[in-house]
Amino acid sequence: MKSVVEWISTPKDGETENGDLALVRKDEGNATLLVVIDALGHGPQAAAVARAAATLVVESCFPAGALETIEALHERLRGTRGAAVLACLVAGHKLEACSVGNVEMRTWRAHLPIVLTPGIIGSQLRKPRVFGGELPDDDRVVVFTDGISARFVLGDLRALSAAETCKAIMKASRRAHDDATVLVADFAGR
Repeated sequence: MKSVVEWISTPKDGETENGDLALVRKDEGNATLLVVIDALGHGPQAAAVARAAATLVVESCFPAGALETIEALHERLRGTRGAAVLACLVAGHKLEACSVGNVEMRTWRAHLPIVLTPGIIGSQLRKPRVFGGELPDDDRVVVFTDGISARFVLGDLRALSAAETCKAIMKASRRAHDDATVLVADFAGR
């Protein structure tokens, strides 16, 4: 599937550095890896943890699955303050995802059993739960940190582009007391 991915990430009000980060990797076979990181806390120390996680994702073999990405990040972030992370791999019409902590995901059309695993990447981690399923043609995936209120209605934003949807969610649902990130990925047909 072809994808268009956009994101917006902003630090907590009063901070200059952001502990949230979004990453996208694509290969020539149309696999797309989406990773959203929310390092615990705010400011420079949280930003350093997010950058360490990002470095691992960028340097790792691709396409790694969602579980493999989460496990590698857990090892890389040991001894740090840790992070909440969602990793999602879309290959063809198959979506596989794993989320530890409170980074959430929604889809517009797919009916997926989205399950968050309690814990902290790099510190306290139970066995991560992987979820997934079939991603219909022309579907939209939205991934967001807890700096975004989950009260938005995705169907209300369907007519907007991925970039416009990011802006609309950030404007209406951002919590100023936390770092906030929203990623929108549109996947086009066969």
